[in-house]
Amino acid sequence: MSLSGAFAMLRRHFVAVLVILVIAAGVEYSFKHSAPVYAETGTMVFIPPTSGAHPNAYAAVGGSLLEAAGYLAAKAMSPQEQQLVQAQGGTTQYDVELLNSYNLEYPNFSNAYLVVTTTSADPVAVHHTYAVVTQLLNKQFRQQQAASYVTQNNRILIVMAGDTGPLAQQGSSKRALIGLAILTIVAVFAAAAFLDKHPVRLRRAGARPGGGRPATTAPPRRAVPRLTGRPG
Repeated sequence: MSLSGAFAMLRRHFVAVLVILVIAAGVEYSFKHSAPVYAETGTMVFIPPTSGAHPNAYAAVGGSLLEAAGYLAAKAMSPQEQQLVQAQGGTTQYDVELLNSYNLEYPNFSNAYLVVTTTSADPVAVHHTYAVVTQLLNKQFRQQQAASYVTQNNRILIVMAGDTGPLAQQGSSKRALIGLAILTIVAVFAAAAFLDKHPVRLRRAGARPGGGRPATTAPPRRAVPRLTGRPG
């Protein structure tokens, strides 16, 4: 379809296009006047114990560290753990996952790092939930090592690094507006094309579904007496 043909199609269905644009404007207004979203992110670094036989401790226990971090991440996102976080005052959404050293298409979990992120419109709740999650993970990991009878000099330590604090996510509203604009354009042309293929005609008042004018009832005709006699 040419550009002039597309504009002609939109003009033919101006009312439908106008309704979609009004709805999109209302959604955009709500986006601009909604509260900003805050997020706090930090990295949990797993430090292996000092080894006399291996100057590089990661070379000896690097695989075990990665498995321990992955297990801790999976447990932190379980429904039972989320209920425990809520019971301790965590009220915002949180996410715990292994650090991806490459990207989402080709994941490379080569480092035993956990990324903890909390998000909400309330910065105070974001920081409080972040503290609850990180403290809970540290406590559980120490208890697991103690339950496995790991001696103090052989225990793995967790060090928090790169805590950003609650930060407003500036780019989230822009991405939402761009997505809304794309969806609006798609909806406008889809609605116009649908109405072109399936035109809607409004019925006139009193018109029959089968078309034509409404039937009228003729008045009854009066009987006229016939004269049978001969003229005088």
